[in-house]
Amino acid sequence: MAWSNNAENIYSFRINRVEPLRIPLVSRVLGPMRYDFFYGSLKGHSYPNHPWVHAEGFAFQPTHNLTFGFERTLIFGGAGHEPVTLHTFLNGFFSINDTTQTEKYSRNDPGARFSNFNLSYRLPFVRNYLTFYMDSTTHDDVTPISAPRRSPFRTGLYLSQFPKLPKLDMRVEAVSTDCSTHICSFGRANYIETVQRQGYTNKGLIFGDWIGREAKGGQAWLTYHLSGNEWVELAYLNKKTPWDFIPGGTTQNQFKVSVMKRLGPDVELNGWLQYERWKAPFYKPGLQSDTVGAFQVTWYPQLHTSPAQR
Repeated sequence: MAWSNNAENIYSFRINRVEPLRIPLVSRVLGPMRYDFFYGSLKGHSYPNHPWVHAEGFAFQPTHNLTFGFERTLIFGGAGHEPVTLHTFLNGFFSINDTTQTEKYSRNDPGARFSNFNLSYRLPFVRNYLTFYMDSTTHDDVTPISAPRRSPFRTGLYLSQFPKLPKLDMRVEAVSTDCSTHICSFGRANYIETVQRQGYTNKGLIFGDWIGREAKGGQAWLTYHLSGNEWVELAYLNKKTPWDFIPGGTTQNQFKVSVMKRLGPDVELNGWLQYERWKAPFYKPGLQSDTVGAFQVTWYPQLHTSPAQR
């Protein structure tokens, strides 16, 4: 929910711990640690124009079956609001307190702060087959754990293989950004910010979860692996947005079948067909439907660099 492929990625400076790090004493309790940091600029923002973003994340693995982590994304700066300097970066990096209205609109604004918590756990008795995972985010709180009632969440189950069908796997997810408190009404709580009007977006698209602001939904995938890089997949998606955010509310149901198949050692076919039924009274009255498909052929040429490889 912190950073996804829903929007185009940004150019950034990044520091990533690929191999787990063992910290004396700490790792004896929390296990090895991984960390990730990046810093870059966001595009498509006009109020203020050209803000910057940085994110820090770290994860621990106390047991072979449990992994959990924390992450923070901060959007700051922009033309006419505050300069992008080492001072404003450090001001937001170390900020953990709420800000006043006066401070928010000044050059001392720490920025739009979004925190994340995630975990994955291989369930007892079926550890080789079934994994539970969750992801949660919050705005202007140190962590979603400290504000569970106002924090969006994504939960999922991943079945790596069916009994006697090792090539078949399934993934089911449920997600909600429509929390139970009044502050979440009218799309005011998540992926939005007072000063950074374009909120949690890059080039107009939310770079967090596809569900967006104040909505509920889920997805399911059933995949049969023909080989390591070939598969046939059935997918289903559902999304509902309440009337208080979008007049009349919206409902979306989507069914999709996709195929990835190697036609030879150098040629790959990727195709999909999707059928969708949706309601959005503010845009078009009544139940609507559409069907769309696409295919892609990829050629991987064999490049020879020396006579020995010919």
